[in-house]
Amino acid sequence: MTDLEICDYDETTNNRQNCTEDYGVYDGYTQTCVPLQLIQFEDVENDVKLQIIYGIILPVLAVLVVVSNSVVILVLSQQKSKRASVEPLLWMAICSLLMAISPLPFTIYYYNLSHHLDFNQTLFLCYLQKVCMEIMPFFFNNLVLLFTILLGVQRFIVVQYPLQSIRWCTPKMVRRYSKLILILATFLTGFHSLYDIRLLYHFCIKYRDESFWVARCFIGYSSLTSAFGADAFSALFDYFRITINLLASGLLFVVTILLIQTIRTHDHPKQGVHRHKNRKTSANTTIMLTVIIIIYMLARVPTTLLFLLVKLMDYISVPTIAFEVMNNIYLRVFANITTISLHPISFAIYMFMSRKFRVSMRRLLGWRFLASDEEFNAFTSSTRIHTAHPKMTLMEKESIGSSGKGTPSVGQKRGMSVDFKISFDVEPQRRRRATTADTNHVNFRRFAEKSEKTTEILKIRRENS
Repeated sequence: MTDLEICDYDETTNNRQNCTEDYGVYDGYTQTCVPLQLIQFEDVENDVKLQIIYGIILPVLAVLVVVSNSVVILVLSQQKSKRASVEPLLWMAICSLLMAISPLPFTIYYYNLSHHLDFNQTLFLCYLQKVCMEIMPFFFNNLVLLFTILLGVQRFIVVQYPLQSIRWCTPKMVRRYSKLILILATFLTGFHSLYDIRLLYHFCIKYRDESFWVARCFIGYSSLTSAFGADAFSALFDYFRITINLLASGLLFVVTILLIQTIRTHDHPKQGVHRHKNRKTSANTTIMLTVIIIIYMLARVPTTLLFLLVKLMDYISVPTIAFEVMNNIYLRVFANITTISLHPISFAIYMFMSRKFRVSMRRLLGWRFLASDEEFNAFTSSTRIHTAHPKMTLMEKESIGSSGKGTPSVGQKRGMSVDFKISFDVEPQRRRRATTADTNHVNFRRFAEKSEKTTEILKIRRENS
């Protein structure tokens, strides 16, 4: 349809046909009944404030998320030792990055390229908004949520049930869980996208002495919704979304509480020094992962609460002012911006709480201020020894680490041993028990020494006499 296509206002008004409830409203331009329900773009969405938010603030936040999460993705993907907790963190960073940039194609096209001023909207614009502002954020948000739950459950099992974690928390099992999460998120997104469609509805408007057609985007029921029954399918769709939000958010909250309880658990006072060091390192890792999980949970709170309150008002009577506040477009914008702006904080958590992350960043970027020389050398040497000689004993690795520098002192060996065990959770070697042969050898030496002393005493007595 070209811009400013002339129409006959009186003829179009008089020739309107009655359409059944399932097929919506009669469109005089296409001469068909279209199943429209509500307009897609409201006049308030062309406000200057929204142009600033979506045209300037949102792209800047997206750039921050891309930069910070790209560094996190690069560091996590470059780690030599792929632990079970690395893959969920990696996928969380990737999904957060994609979720932040998914609205940009629409916002740039609509606001930055000034298509919000188009006299006639197109079907491309209708579906661009649906894909970029609804389907893709919904898909990546579910992925982030499911991987966050996986990370929390996995860490809880590792800390509370270490023997069972050997079987259930291996990298191979985590990859299987990741595939199941991807399938589940795809299914939920597919069901979500089949509920409604986008369509164009044409108005014949009269301005002064001229009449012309105007095309606007509308939201309508899909064929599946109409076949199933609009009211029944709408209720089913609402129950589906509410259940997903309540179940996922509740499970994430429970996992977070369980992890906080594991952090508060004190170590046994009779544990050895090495075991205490290992448990302390594991506790620090648990704290860092718990903080990251809390950040992702807080990022989800505004949109979840807003959605639940809006759906709750559909089933209970509330004052008109409360309905207007909950359906305010600026409140939805605030919730969306808050969700995106909290994701770069995870990068700061990595920087302040993970020495290994800082050292890895220094290795990749070459910036010395990220980690001290002592931390960098200790981490690099420990990683090289562990990677090149994974089956050697602890003393052999220490001797390799001290080669070229002379024979290290006892204090240096002990320092290397503790650092190595802290980094890689190596169990301290037990002392070898004395065998029967060793005991006989010691007794024989004591008997010989005693005999020599007795002979010397007898010799001295003879000389004196």
